[in-house]
Amino acid sequence: MARPAPAVEKALKIIELLVAHRDERFTISDLARRTGSSLGSAHAVLAVLEESGYLNRHPTRKTYGLGSALVSAGLAALEQHPAIRVATDRITGLAAELDADVVVTAATPIEIVFIAGGGTASRYGPGFHEGERVPLVPPLGLVFMAWAHEREVEAWLERAPVALDRERVALALASVRDRGYALGLASGIRRAFDTPDASDSPDAVRPSDPDQAEAEDRNALAGSIALHDYDLPVIEPDRTYDLGMASAPVFDADRRALVAITASGFSPGLTGREITAIAERVKACATVVTKQTRGRFPG
Repeated sequence: MARPAPAVEKALKIIELLVAHRDERFTISDLARRTGSSLGSAHAVLAVLEESGYLNRHPTRKTYGLGSALVSAGLAALEQHPAIRVATDRITGLAAELDADVVVTAATPIEIVFIAGGGTASRYGPGFHEGERVPLVPPLGLVFMAWAHEREVEAWLERAPVALDRERVALALASVRDRGYALGLASGIRRAFDTPDASDSPDAVRPSDPDQAEAEDRNALAGSIALHDYDLPVIEPDRTYDLGMASAPVFDADRRALVAITASGFSPGLTGREITAIAERVKACATVVTKQTRGRFPG
């Protein structure tokens, strides 16, 4: 494993924070506190990022925001991954059709990144935010791992903080491959994405920064979800379920799951028949994006 480069890690944390809070600007003190840096090290990193155009600083308020150089980088990335642009363009229509929240996500080796969102801001939804990241640990990421190389799947399984039933995981992945989409129960989604209130643990020492506290909560919760509380491998048409999400992959030319389109925020008590209809609509949208951008489906 490569040795971490502290300055690079700090620069990435700053950029990720500004992406996740794109409507805000931050002082150097804010950025140092929220990324766990000293003022001195934050100042050095910010100077390089500003000089390179990745950040800009307001001339009088001395606050930082995203710079124009990142626009160029983003456009170049979209040129290399046209499926992201097409998926982003299509999710608003899908959200209106399903009366749900819909997001486009991508997987890094260790995280799931929320790239774009659209929808109704349902009161039943987990409230995903663009730029947000969650850990790629079981059972999160089934939609990506179902078609991943066995080395990636093994690394994903090894990151689980609790013992897993490997046979149950294999069944879940096979189910996702067979159907072409992943389904998550609301109980598991809520556990992964609803940050517990500080009063739930009065003796706990929590970070002073709310963003850091929320990130730590979600990292811990994402790794503690039981697979049976999350995955829905079998759907009985007349039985009712509380659906948390339905997610389908968009494949690239190498048959990899490049991004996923995920719908959430459904009212409780949907029948299995209704859930299947929702999931098939999400899958159809992802299929159109795959075909439109010349992706190839796994054989």
